[in-house]
Amino acid sequence: MAEDGAIHLPRELNEALTAEAERAGVSVDTLAEEAILRHLEARKTLAHFAALKAEADLDFLDRVLSRQGGEAPSEDDRLPRR
Repeated sequence: MAEDGAIHLPRELNEALTAEAERAGVSVDTLAEEAILRHLEARKTLAHFAALKAEADLDFLDRVLSRQGGEAPSEDDRLPRR
């Protein structure tokens, strides 16, 4: 990471990162890069599901989930086209 920019970490975090990198057999830079990438992907995933939740039709979901068992799907069980 030093080629692109330095990151200053609290001593305790730096020590933990160094110890984990040694256990994993990788450089501190590699471990930090992997951890940051995973974190950013997780944040994108959370944002994606938050957007889906904001558009959710909870009344529709309640109707579908409260049907009696054994019923065939009705025509209104289909998701609306976007």
